[in-house]
Amino acid sequence: MQLTVEIAARNAIAKPDLFAMHRLRAKVFSDRKRWEVPILGDMEIDGYDAIDPYYMLMRGEQGVVRGCWRLLPTDGPYMLKDTFPEYLHGQAAPQDPHIWELSRFAIESGGEQAFGFSQAAMQSIKEIIRYGHEHGIAHYVTVTATAIERMLKRAGVVTRRMGPPVSADGETAVAIYVDIGPSMQAMHLLN
Repeated sequence: MQLTVEIAARNAIAKPDLFAMHRLRAKVFSDRKRWEVPILGDMEIDGYDAIDPYYMLMRGEQGVVRGCWRLLPTDGPYMLKDTFPEYLHGQAAPQDPHIWELSRFAIESGGEQAFGFSQAAMQSIKEIIRYGHEHGIAHYVTVTATAIERMLKRAGVVTRRMGPPVSADGETAVAIYVDIGPSMQAMHLLN
C-alpha cells in the first residue's frame, strides 16, 4: 500500500486530520496495545501535543489517515527527558535544536512486509530519515522496543543505544539515537 506523506507543524494540519490522527493513536495505543494513555473522547492526546509538535501523517486512499509520528525538538520538553528519564541511565538528556525526538508512531498497514516492517512502515521510516536530512536534524532520539530496534538496523537505519534495555509492562525497550547522515547513506536515500 503506497501512502502519501505529510510532515508539518500541528497548526498547519487541518483539524479533521488531527482528530483522525488522535483517534488512530487511541486505537493503537489504548485498544490494541492496552497502554494506559490519556483518552479524551475517542482520541489519545497528551501534554506533548499541546507544545506545537510536528507530525508525520500518512494517508491512504481518499486521504484517510493510516499512520502518524510525532516529532519534537529536544531543546524543549519531550518524552524521553521528561517522562522516561530512566532510559537515560543517569546521562544528561539531549537538548539541542538539531536533535529531535520521535514518538507516538502508529500505523494501520496492509500486511506486506520488508525487514519485518510493513511496506507502509518502511515508507514512513524512509520519509522521516529524509525529512531529518533535509531540515538539518542530525539525530533523532526515541524509546522503542528492542525488537523494533533490531528491525530498524536490518532496514539500514543507523542507531546507537543510550544505555541498556529496560523492562516495563512486559516489554523490553531501549532509548536510541537514530543517526540521520549515516542512515541516509545506508538506506541509499541520497540522490
